[in-house]
Amino acid sequence: MTRNRTNLYWMVLLLLAVASGGASGNPGEGLQVGENITVHPVAALDVSADSNPQLLPKGQEVSGYFTDASVGLKLNQAKDVLRVEGTCWARFRRFDKPVSGENRDDYSEALSLGLGRREDWNLKLHERFARVSDYELVINTMDTAAQVAGDRYLERPTATPLGVAERTERVDRYLLAAGIGFGGPVTDKTALDMVFDYGFVKYLTSGLYNSDELGASAKVSRKVTDKSSAILVGELVRMENDSLVNPVYSYAARLGWRWQGTVKSRFEGSIGSYLCNIDEPGGTNSFSLSGLSYDVAWYWQIHPRLSFILAGRSEAQLAADTADSVKIVDMITASAQYSASKRLTFSLSAGYRHEDYTGETAASSVQRVTEQRQGRLRGDYQLLKWLRIYGELCLENTVDNVRGAYQETRVSLGLKAEY
Repeated sequence: MTRNRTNLYWMVLLLLAVASGGASGNPGEGLQVGENITVHPVAALDVSADSNPQLLPKGQEVSGYFTDASVGLKLNQAKDVLRVEGTCWARFRRFDKPVSGENRDDYSEALSLGLGRREDWNLKLHERFARVSDYELVINTMDTAAQVAGDRYLERPTATPLGVAERTERVDRYLLAAGIGFGGPVTDKTALDMVFDYGFVKYLTSGLYNSDELGASAKVSRKVTDKSSAILVGELVRMENDSLVNPVYSYAARLGWRWQGTVKSRFEGSIGSYLCNIDEPGGTNSFSLSGLSYDVAWYWQIHPRLSFILAGRSEAQLAADTADSVKIVDMITASAQYSASKRLTFSLSAGYRHEDYTGETAASSVQRVTEQRQGRLRGDYQLLKWLRIYGELCLENTVDNVRGAYQETRVSLGLKAEY
C-alpha cells in the first residue's frame, strides 16, 4: 500500500471520528454538525460473482468472486445562499482465486459549493479527485427529483449508474475534475450560464496515453412561455495527450429547448454540429472532423412511486490506446425506479455507447468502431432506517472490430449502513 493510499484512508477514518465526536443525531438521519450541516457516515459490504472480471475476449474468460468493503462520508449544508455538498470514500476489493492478482484499493473525494439564490446570479465551484480501476463508486447526495428541480448547474439529470458515459477505460487510473460556473438572469426573460472545466486522466496501466482537457461552455436561454425557454449552447474544449505534439480543439454549437412542467417533469435538449481539428507536424495525421452534436435529458415522475430518466449526448474524446486519434462518442442511457413499498425499491437501467475512431487504424485499414451495451437490475430493501440490503445484476457486452469483443455478467449481494 502506497503512502498516498494510507494517508487517504486515515483521512477518511479521522473525518468519521470528528463527525461522530462533535455532532448529534439519530441513526438514519445523519449527524448534525452546527446549525445547517448534516454528515452521513456510510459503510457497505458486498459479495459479487463475475463471469469475466478481467474483461478477456470471448473464449478466454476466467470467472471469479470478489468482496468489496467500502467506507465513506456524505456532507450536506443547505441555506438560501450557500449550498455545500461533499463525499469521500475508500473501497477495498479482494478477489478469490484464480484472479487474486486483480485485488484493488480505490478512493475518491468530491466537493461542490454553490453561492447565490437559486433565481438570482449563482456561483458554483466543484472538484473531484479519485483513483479507480472499475466503474466509479458513487455515494448519492441528492435524489434525482431534487437534482432536476434544484441547483442551476445540476439541471442536466444524470442517468449513468454503470458508468456508460465514463470518459476513461476500466483500468487503474487517477482522475481529476475541477471547474467553476456562474450564471443568472440578464433580463426578465434572458439568462446566461457559463462553465469552465479542467481535468486529467493519468493511467497506472502501461500502454495508455495520459490526457488532460480544458473546456469552456456558455448557455443562453430565452423564455418563450412561463414553462419553456429556447436555448443556445456553445462549447470549446482543448485536449492533449502523450501521443500528440499539438493540442486538439473541439468546437460545438447547438440550439435547443427547455421545458419545466412541474417538479415532476422536466426536459432539456439541444442539437447542432461539432468541429474537431488535429494538426500534427508533417500533416500525416492532420485532419478535421465535423458532424452532429446533441445533448438531451428528460426526467419524468410518472407516478408517486415510479420515475423515469432518459439522457443522450455526443462528444469528441481523445483515444487512450490509439496514437494521434480522436473518437466520436454517442451515448444513450435510460433508467427507471419503482418504489413497491416504503421499504422495497427496484431500479432498472440500460446504456448504449458507440465510438468511431479516426487517425491510426488497424493494419487492414479498417476504421475502428466499438459498441457497448449495458444493463442493470437492482433491488433495495430497507431493514432499518439506517440499514438496507440490496441485490444487483449487471450485464455488459462490448464489440470492437479491431481489439476484439467481451461479455461480462456480475451478480452482487450487499449490506449498507448509513447513519
